[in-house]
Amino acid sequence: MDTQQTADWIEIFQLKAKYSWYYDTPELEKLMDLFTDDAVLDMGPYGEHVGREQIRELFLENISSPDNNFPTLHATTNPLIEVDGDEATGQFYLLDTVLTDRPDKPTLGWGALYYERYRREEGRWLISHVRMRFLWSRDLGRVRAKPPKLAFHADSGG
Repeated sequence: MDTQQTADWIEIFQLKAKYSWYYDTPELEKLMDLFTDDAVLDMGPYGEHVGREQIRELFLENISSPDNNFPTLHATTNPLIEVDGDEATGQFYLLDTVLTDRPDKPTLGWGALYYERYRREEGRWLISHVRMRFLWSRDLGRVRAKPPKLAFHADSGG
């Protein structure tokens, strides 16, 4: 890997870390600034959302409120990032921990995979496509097919 590819890899890794931080804190405007205008978010049972406005609507429904930050922790691990000029791909594990539930309920809410594409625009890496594959849910156990949309919201307390 040359110096530019290394710098790109680090910037994309930081981009993904910002996604999780801004989702969990929440900082909606900073989160939205991580996407291309034509970005696609394919969230499986939570639908496909095209463009920043549709993505914003999804996040408004599902992220926490500013007075209840960190109801979840989106830990993204095991990055596989491939850079090809001004485009790149990434794969990450997701361990989504829920912190608003009863103490006797498991905190791991979802185990999933992120498959992503990135594009450099005006010298800055942005997320252009996200596809999630859900593997495990505390409500369903092992997910072997398309999971149903669960009635979960970070502020609901369970």
